[in-house]
Amino acid sequence: MKILLIMPDAHMHKIRIGRFVRSMREMPLSICTLAAMISDIPGINIKLIDGSVEDIPLDYPADLVGISVITGCALSAYQIADHYRKNGTPVVLGGVHVTILPGEAINHADAIMIGRGEHSWPELVRDFMRGIMRKVYREQPIDGDELLDVPLPRHDLHRKHGYMIPYAVHATRGCRRNCDFCTVPAVWPKYLKRPIADVVRDIRKVPGRYIALNDVSLAEDPEYAKELFKAMIPLKKRWGGLATVDIIRDQELLSLMSQSGCSFLLFGFESNEEAVLKQIHKGFNKPVNYHEVMETMHSLGISVQGCFVFGFDDDDHDIFNKTVERVRELKIDIPRYSIYTPYPGTGLFRRLLAEKRIISFNWNDYDTMHVVIQPAKMTPDELFSGFKQAYKDTFKLQHILGRMRGFGINSAINFCGNLAYRIFVKRLNTEPRFDTPYSRDCPGVAPPAEYYNTNFKEEQTCQN
Repeated sequence: MKILLIMPDAHMHKIRIGRFVRSMREMPLSICTLAAMISDIPGINIKLIDGSVEDIPLDYPADLVGISVITGCALSAYQIADHYRKNGTPVVLGGVHVTILPGEAINHADAIMIGRGEHSWPELVRDFMRGIMRKVYREQPIDGDELLDVPLPRHDLHRKHGYMIPYAVHATRGCRRNCDFCTVPAVWPKYLKRPIADVVRDIRKVPGRYIALNDVSLAEDPEYAKELFKAMIPLKKRWGGLATVDIIRDQELLSLMSQSGCSFLLFGFESNEEAVLKQIHKGFNKPVNYHEVMETMHSLGISVQGCFVFGFDDDDHDIFNKTVERVRELKIDIPRYSIYTPYPGTGLFRRLLAEKRIISFNWNDYDTMHVVIQPAKMTPDELFSGFKQAYKDTFKLQHILGRMRGFGINSAINFCGNLAYRIFVKRLNTEPRFDTPYSRDCPGVAPPAEYYNTNFKEEQTCQN
């Protein structure tokens, strides 16, 4: 039996030079973890396709197609699903977008998976092999906060040369924070931690020295993180991940993080304005001095990717130059900008929907690089133009060199990362996809209430 697992291209943060394509991120874990969950079922042949780094086949002779869907690729996921179903191949849809809008996704699938797939995906595959696959599968509730039985991802099935970091591992799932633009609380309302022994097993089995820890907020539980970092020290890996800026208050945590091999962290600075941080429920950033964050990280030899968002209600025309200058002052190793985007299921989506300020419901625009809202203090075109200009100014060669620190291995990696973004900036200014802020000719319509419905008849089976 042949199973094809697909991640459609969401057109986010990648570079293309002729036929050369490179994703500016680590290898995704979603479909290679799904592959691992069913690897012990006899008679299964699994193929993985990540559309961000390779072409998606439309004629693969699969018996079952599974597609992982985020909002920015939902429409292309539906097109792929409709194509395979039209040709007689059953399709399963799952992922963040499906969990939030299952009533939309079920119109394009023979079965959908709502929530995590650790238990429901193997159950679905076994049911399919017996000819009794249901229309809807849901995650099983977990007692406590421990996430068990997560297998080692099938990294070997991915095209490893398509990513900046070819291997990823995760230790936790979910987040205890509630930032208004984040889908994590809607999809994973419970913060879960894997047994440290399981995480160490996965890290030890990764070939090569460099890995990414693919957690939304790795140090959300400081005591758990400290134990994990202690266990990682003997592994002698170099790793990067995501964290919140308030980790600098815990010196023991920082010391263990450094000893465990941390060389790169992504921080969501989001804004330098306290009023904005309060508005987006990220007030935990307010007491932290960003200069102190950068000085602390650099003293530990840790490079920083700092993320800023444009389009908050307090942002005016000055925000772009102010942010570019702030990035220069802080000497952020690799800056990244995005546009305030109200993903379905978030508090931001509900608020702006009520205020009638969402101007595009075309999911293709939901990539944080298009304007889908009516900003409070500028037009959509002005927000989009300022966003692109900020990227262009930030990645001028003299600005890149001005942020450099010495000539060590980290500086060389940072320089390469900046050059990758410099190429990405050219794409923003030359690719037709980014000619306009949003799809004026096809804005879409707001998802009706039934699209959020989860009250399906789960006993209904799919007739193939």
